[in-house]
Amino acid sequence: MILLETDLESDFGIKAVEKEQLPKGQWYEWLCNIRVKHQKEQCILIEESLKDATEKDGLTHDYFDSLLAGNKAESKEQFKKLYQLIKKPPVPSSVHIDLALVIDVTGSMSPYAQSTVSTIENLLCGTSSLMSKLSTNFPEIEFQLRLGCLCFRDIDDGNNKFTELVLSDGSHFTSHVSTVLNFVKRVCAAPSGGFDLAEDIIGAIHHSANWQNGEDWTSDIKFMMLFSDASAHGLLPKTSAPLINGDNYPTRHPGGLTTNDAVTSLVTRDADLFFCSFNPSATERTEDDLSKYFKRHPDNVAEHSVARIPMMPKEAVESSTSSAPSSHGRHIIFVLDESGSMSNSWSGVVVAYNKYIAKRRQSQSDSDLVSVVQFNGQSRITVHHASLSSAPSDLPYNGGGTCFHPAALSACELARGTPSTHVPSVVFMSDGSASDAAAAAHEFSLFNSNLYRSSRNHLELHVIGKCIKMYSQT
Repeated sequence: MILLETDLESDFGIKAVEKEQLPKGQWYEWLCNIRVKHQKEQCILIEESLKDATEKDGLTHDYFDSLLAGNKAESKEQFKKLYQLIKKPPVPSSVHIDLALVIDVTGSMSPYAQSTVSTIENLLCGTSSLMSKLSTNFPEIEFQLRLGCLCFRDIDDGNNKFTELVLSDGSHFTSHVSTVLNFVKRVCAAPSGGFDLAEDIIGAIHHSANWQNGEDWTSDIKFMMLFSDASAHGLLPKTSAPLINGDNYPTRHPGGLTTNDAVTSLVTRDADLFFCSFNPSATERTEDDLSKYFKRHPDNVAEHSVARIPMMPKEAVESSTSSAPSSHGRHIIFVLDESGSMSNSWSGVVVAYNKYIAKRRQSQSDSDLVSVVQFNGQSRITVHHASLSSAPSDLPYNGGGTCFHPAALSACELARGTPSTHVPSVVFMSDGSASDAAAAAHEFSLFNSNLYRSSRNHLELHVIGKCIKMYSQT
């Protein structure tokens, strides 16, 4: 037998330099041992291949036997087993993973934004990270992780609907963890928008799964991890259905997208979905619907699915929202002191007024109405039943004396005109006192009594200022 030194390395994996470390008299024995070892390895591989082929042959026979016998259910099960056996690869030396982070950044996610960032940070960094655990559990495999990120708002947020990480070559996945974390922290720092309670969950899944750059979704294992506290459009919890700002698109997505479209896009990508919910009660129907379409999908032979990850206990969320308002929006009536003593404070009053409105919009209470009463010795209504989005940001200042009673009369007049779809809420702001404070307090007390008799609800009245002694029911 004639062997070139290059044959030793290409055929047997032996470096030629090993030969030089032995006396020439031992070369033949050394080569024989190499050949015997190689033959044993080849025999093991042949036996494993024969075993695998025999199993495939048996399953193939079982499949066609059940198919010819007209046993549809049995043939389907046999085909699934055959497919999974054919797809089963040997243990690889390296595995590439694509993980797409899809994050709800609408206003209602404000309380959970930092938790979302921390969860992702812990997932990607440190001794408890995904990569660290994989390396510990499978030391023989080299894992490579690529990350993509899509932050989404709602359908009516227009150009702000999607904010995604795009690399210079147009692709969406990167192996640089710091790049992704910086992007997540920046976008999650300012949750906003949403308009209604339901969010475009389906649109976000479909958008991310359809990233089309040649380098997107090309790894061996693919996952999507979605963070949200809301249902998809059309899948609002039944208890939330009557809410005015519940769902602007309860029957049809404006883009024609369906749950099945979202699932199809994931199945096509050979990807699984992790649904991280900050409000399991709100997302339950959405998770159920996604799971149903995964199970029904004709191409989902690999049995991709939805993994539900509650970020908060269901009971804790239900308890925190048990005292939430009913299906009514708020009619917020600002009663603002514009007397002479407020000349140096008026800009601060306007800032507080705008911040209050911004906070209501951030909590997706866009169905609220806003009215404004400004008062000195008299009162004037400067804003009447405006929507949150159309309420003016600037309020003109007058100056003058201070009387509370005319302002209370105007506020109660506006409150009585509150539509049946809303409940009145009064925010009274002043820096001083007035001789008619008792009369103003009596006016609010009288209105509160009438409101309670008719609706069993008290007037929500917030008084902000100093030296003010007025009736306050909150």
